[in-house]
Amino acid sequence: MATSACFRAFLLIAALSVSVFGVPTADTSGMRVPLTIREPASKVANVDRLLKNIERVKSKYGRGGDFSRTSSLRRRGAQPITDDNGSPTGVISIGTPPQKLTVLFDTGSPDLWVTSSTCNNDWCNQLTGARFDVSASSTAQKHAGTFNATYGGGESAVGPIYTDEVTVGGVTIKDQYFSPATDQVGFTGDTVGILGLSLASISDLKQPPFLQHAVQEGLIQSGVLGVRLAGAASEAFIGGTNPALYTGPIEAHAIDPSNGFWQAPGGTAKVGGKAAVTNVSAIIDTGTAGIVGPPEQVARFWAAVPGAQEDAGEGVWTYPCDADVAVAFSWGGKDWALSADDLNGGDLGDGTCFGNIFAVDLQFGDNVWILGSNFLNGVYAVFSLDDMTVGFAMPK
Repeated sequence: MATSACFRAFLLIAALSVSVFGVPTADTSGMRVPLTIREPASKVANVDRLLKNIERVKSKYGRGGDFSRTSSLRRRGAQPITDDNGSPTGVISIGTPPQKLTVLFDTGSPDLWVTSSTCNNDWCNQLTGARFDVSASSTAQKHAGTFNATYGGGESAVGPIYTDEVTVGGVTIKDQYFSPATDQVGFTGDTVGILGLSLASISDLKQPPFLQHAVQEGLIQSGVLGVRLAGAASEAFIGGTNPALYTGPIEAHAIDPSNGFWQAPGGTAKVGGKAAVTNVSAIIDTGTAGIVGPPEQVARFWAAVPGAQEDAGEGVWTYPCDADVAVAFSWGGKDWALSADDLNGGDLGDGTCFGNIFAVDLQFGDNVWILGSNFLNGVYAVFSLDDMTVGFAMPK
């Protein structure tokens, strides 16, 4: 069977049940940051785009192990990190005077880095967005050491370590650590870096991420990030939540911080209202365009979907496009439904569609999933450093 046919998919599922519930009080004192979402122009299956998304996940979470010998995709080399894959980008500013830069807002990584104006490799030369000019900032301070983030798919960012004024949504930190990368592999277009919003324990800079630093400096009243992914209405809300974008209570769940992510354990993935997979530990990640899970659990999920078939034993499934498949995730409270559009990875033209769940051994354990934008499209997500929870509310 052709290689392209073997790798047809990438996204969906995870949920949990043994959780801590809460109803955090809405804090509207935070600052709104508009986000841009690039969506595929068509629901026709695009194998190349799906390959890039799959490669991105393996690359991003390759810190947990060496994937170089486990996938034939490795010989493709690094793939663009942001494309038409649903990843949210927004504008921040760095330096004095402030330089505006477009970055990926990523709850699945901790560090801030942007491409330097001095970068001159093939990837940097494909960038259309403004890069950071260290020499033009009067407040930039260089520190000892080198930032070196390398991922399993050949993606990387390397550069010196600096502090400077960084502003996100009107919140300004005078001495935020970051790297103006002088060598990067993986970014093209107008997106020139990453604003990491996960936990400090996995920081390559060995410094607090922006949200945590803002709390430490007393710049925001609460260590909360609210996120809504909804096309033109997408936004990040720094220091609280935006009640205009959701209704009802926030269902909060205690995270397991041991891997450094917003990881909610103890969940259930449901098909047709019945549990298909239990004991799911889900990393909630705005920077991943879809969902992946461990092979054995993903196989159990698809076994509950009528007509689903694995493609050539590669951890990828197709299913009948006209199937009425009700999928939801639960952490012991509300069932958070996945829409039919978010389950469907594209029409193959023969009555079958890609299933947006791909099996990848992340080497964090046999029950760890990454739950990205295809799940987040259907919720208002709340990431709280104050009580170390991740929560969801019904979007308006």
